[in-house]
Amino acid sequence: MDKLFFKPDNAWVGDLIPYYEDGTYYAYYLHDPRVNPGEFAEETTWHLATTKDCRKFQYQGEAITRGGDDRPNKNIYTGSVIKKGENEYYAFYTAFNADIQIHGKSVQSVMRAFSTDLIHWETDEDFLFVADDSMYESFDWRDPYVFKNEEEGNYWMLLAARKKGGGAHRGGCTALCKSTDLVNWTYEEPFYAPEMYVTMECPEVFQMGGWWYLVFSTFSDRFTTHYRMARTLDGPWGIPDDDVFDTRADYAIKTAFDGQKRFAFGWIASKAGNNDYGPWEWGGTMVAHEIVQEPDGTLSVKPTEAMKDFYNQVLPVNDLCYYHCTAREEAGKTIIQSETLGAVLFPVPEQGFELDLTITPGQSAETGVALHTDTGMENGYFLRMDLSRRTAAWDMWPRSGQGVYQWQIKGDIPCQIETSRKLPAADTYHIRIFREDDLCVLYVNDRMAMSTRMYDHKGGLAGIYTVGGTAAVSGCQIKVK
Repeated sequence: MDKLFFKPDNAWVGDLIPYYEDGTYYAYYLHDPRVNPGEFAEETTWHLATTKDCRKFQYQGEAITRGGDDRPNKNIYTGSVIKKGENEYYAFYTAFNADIQIHGKSVQSVMRAFSTDLIHWETDEDFLFVADDSMYESFDWRDPYVFKNEEEGNYWMLLAARKKGGGAHRGGCTALCKSTDLVNWTYEEPFYAPEMYVTMECPEVFQMGGWWYLVFSTFSDRFTTHYRMARTLDGPWGIPDDDVFDTRADYAIKTAFDGQKRFAFGWIASKAGNNDYGPWEWGGTMVAHEIVQEPDGTLSVKPTEAMKDFYNQVLPVNDLCYYHCTAREEAGKTIIQSETLGAVLFPVPEQGFELDLTITPGQSAETGVALHTDTGMENGYFLRMDLSRRTAAWDMWPRSGQGVYQWQIKGDIPCQIETSRKLPAADTYHIRIFREDDLCVLYVNDRMAMSTRMYDHKGGLAGIYTVGGTAAVSGCQIKVK
């Protein structure tokens, strides 16, 4: 069955290691079978799904086999793929065995595998690269990203690491090692050490339009994938005003470039118990956004062309209903007004659809999109757009199960704060929502992504709402397969 998003049968997608060659994207990923309930990334290996369009994936099975219980690569984690010669490919990956310890802590190391076709890989059992335990701590040494530095004429390896003796909460850094042959590596001063995070996972650098970008993921002050930008590899690395690609739900993003376009591959996390109130888990379902470079060099994302073409049958938008508002038609727009909370709503399918609409904010404190709600706005999901603070976040109602007392409904948590994004300044907002199973991926003006899970509410009504003012909606369109 053709699906909009990729997840293997009976397993989950962890960190992505995308690679492009000759019209094919090789989406290597950490294959998590979730062997034991409540445990993640155990018995993990690299598996592979290939695609021509970053939407329709063909599962290729296991790519790199893990070692035995006594080997450093008992578990295989994130890394990178690099081509050295004709049909000569190397995958550098994180090897982890909790039983191998230094100073009482389990250590991570780097191993590598070799391939001639990008499908079949064999690990080099003699290659084992560990932290120096002098400049860098032994126990955080993972996610090697290897690339050719054309200017220096050698290879660089970036790693998620920790400065020796650095603080437990701010000591994370991006380590740098160098090599001329992909075998022997030297330890260099940290590539990037902002003294901000516990660690900086899944590092990557790439050049695009006169800028260099450093991408990494964090789980401490914010659970997300960040990027930094600089004119040269030497920095300084500036922090953009909006330095993320998506919400907390889409983690460990890495990119691949086909010579024309660059795509951001990540995974939308599942939630425990497959319900909205469950905590976020490690691993989920693969998603890919197309990266857009803005005139000032900052990055944004939009849906891939293949995503936009997936749902192709247009359904009529009818049976409008109105909640606590007045409405009028003007210049092709439906304008609603309410002294409190008001909305114009219409039926949507249970799942498996694309919803497009354009919001023109008026004089109101807040406007947004209601999804899978009811005529009384008692249940459902809400994209809350705070126009004065220029933020957007997903909310859901109810926010939790009812407590013993009437007031125990999480009224002090105004939204799913982990999904909060900075809202771009604009006169109108084109909202594009993709729904499949329990996944929801939303784009604002084809420049900002807001991914999440939606388990508990389906079908019902969707539309726009406003709080204490006016808002207009136009261009409503529902598409299904």
